[in-house]
Amino acid sequence: MIPIWLGKIVAKRVIKAIKYKIDLKKIDKYVNKPNELDVEVRDLKNSNAILNKYIEINSNKIAKLEKDSHPPQEYICCRKCGCKIAKTKSKKRR
Repeated sequence: MIPIWLGKIVAKRVIKAIKYKIDLKKIDKYVNKPNELDVEVRDLKNSNAILNKYIEINSNKIAKLEKDSHPPQEYICCRKCGCKIAKTKSKKRR
């Protein structure tokens, strides 16, 4: 029969060898703590959220400006020189 103290020593050395072989601390650090790729993904998500908010604000402003703006101007060609001129409703002068 193996003495208890010898069994404890052997168990400790086996566990130490397994930990050294697998290196659980590095795996735990890689899995649970944020690494450089996690930081980059987080920054990209933040920048996308900011851009989406900016686009939403500007699209609302553009829609409001389009609503308040006048209709597009119609142009006709001048008979004499061929230049484009604005078509206006002429009032009869007296």
